[in-house]
Amino acid sequence: MKKLALTSICILALAACDKPATPDTKPDDPSAKNAPSATAATTAATPAPVKVNDTDLATPADFEAAAETAITAKNYKAELATLETDVAKE
Repeated sequence: MKKLALTSICILALAACDKPATPDTKPDDPSAKNAPSATAATTAATPAPVKVNDTDLATPADFEAAAETAITAKNYKAELATLETDVAKE
């Protein structure tokens, strides 16, 4: 009984979806009335792209030498705990 009801609902839903929308019955898009025209969008000035030098960016390789000297077998647990608390704050 449940299968029959489910099957009939699915068939009715598919039948309702198969009706093509005619252009006469489409409602007007209210946002299209307030949208700027295409000419206004093309004449708007685009901002210049931001240029970043590669030397301005910090990479893991920049910190590798300092980490090798600062972190030892004796203090790695304390350093790890410090890093975990710093990450947890963010």
